[in-house]
Amino acid sequence: MRNQKDDVIIKMMEERTMKLSPKIFNKLTSEPFETQEVNGKKIEFFYMNDTPFLFQYASRGRFALWTSNGNSYKVLIEKAYYEALTDFYQYEVNKIWLEFLEKVGKISKKINRWFIIPTLVLYIIAAGISSIFFPELMLQILLGLIVVVVFSNIFQSRIVNKKVRLENQNAQDRIRNFMGAEAFNDLVKAQEEHYQEYFKFDEEEKIEDSSDQEVLHDENQIEEIEVKDSDNQNDSEIS
Repeated sequence: MRNQKDDVIIKMMEERTMKLSPKIFNKLTSEPFETQEVNGKKIEFFYMNDTPFLFQYASRGRFALWTSNGNSYKVLIEKAYYEALTDFYQYEVNKIWLEFLEKVGKISKKINRWFIIPTLVLYIIAAGISSIFFPELMLQILLGLIVVVVFSNIFQSRIVNKKVRLENQNAQDRIRNFMGAEAFNDLVKAQEEHYQEYFKFDEEEKIEDSSDQEVLHDENQIEEIEVKDSDNQNDSEIS
């Protein structure tokens, strides 16, 4: 089961930037089943079931995915999941979530500038000095600079992730306040029931199909599935 502290509906972010899974965004070219205009941004909804991405994401417990080209948004969502949590994708809720995505995009870009520009300047200066005064040590110096860049990126990611988690919690609090605690908790319950039902079906199907095999589907897998911030990422988040 998912941790009690995660007993909230989490929208997932694929990346920290304004462009969210742009390759998937570009592949969603069919007719959306719903379209909203929020803060001047178009949000289109597509059923994951009608795309090649169903197994890739739903099998990992990701039933909704926000994508963007930086200007508009496309939400890829599993049909039964949307039907169970339709209220969570209403205009006002999407407005709050869109403001969150826009804000963390700006935060990420700002922090990136803090680290990337100084690191780039340091790299150029050190490479220039070493090539002129210490050519015999140039390789070691460049390797040292690479180590500095790696640790800089790690530190940068930690700062961004911390700020993203804070903004994520603020967005969830705003959504809870808008919907009311009872309605929000009903959606949390609906989300949990969908998870259990989806993977219960998957488990029964695998057990039936693999009756002659030594290795059967592990029941504990169902309890270990959790909604995470993102794949390599932050992600975020209300799915």
